[in-house]
Amino acid sequence: MNWQEIEKLLNRYFEGETSLEEENQLREFFSGDQIPEKFSGVAAYFSFMQSEAARFLDKPGFDQQVIAGSPGNKMSKIIKFRQQWYYWASGVAVSIMILVAVFVKFDPFSPRIEDTFQDPQVAYQEAKKILFFVADQLNNGTSRLEPVTRFETGLKSLSPVASYDDGISEISRLNHIDKTSKLISSN
Repeated sequence: MNWQEIEKLLNRYFEGETSLEEENQLREFFSGDQIPEKFSGVAAYFSFMQSEAARFLDKPGFDQQVIAGSPGNKMSKIIKFRQQWYYWASGVAVSIMILVAVFVKFDPFSPRIEDTFQDPQVAYQEAKKILFFVADQLNNGTSRLEPVTRFETGLKSLSPVASYDDGISEISRLNHIDKTSKLISSN
């Protein structure tokens, strides 16, 4: 196997895209003696992985230790208790929210709105009278804003001055050119 193939396989290995057969090829290659200098770190990685696998997986009783550490242990009981507590607490919170919503919707303590007029024609006349009063007050309030509109028309007549301001800002750029020319001439 040439170095380029090994490099491609390593890239795929570290991306998690190799098959078991390709991983075995890499293990065989890095367990050999002729490993280039540029792959020395990867060779150390593969030798470490091989020694650790032999250390734990070939150990008698390893399977029993894994089974002993599975859901029957104390930690899993604590996690289950926490999950049950979360379910219980969320159920209580939802119940309280439902009770509040029902109480707000069907508030027994608020007074009920009742009709103040028996005759609809009288109610219409009263509403019309109130709306005319509101419109009159609104018109009185806006009439006091008339001096503000005169001020605004005065500001509109000053808009040509803004174009002069734009021209002056363009002239200020010439100051930068002047400063630059002075710096160049002083050097």
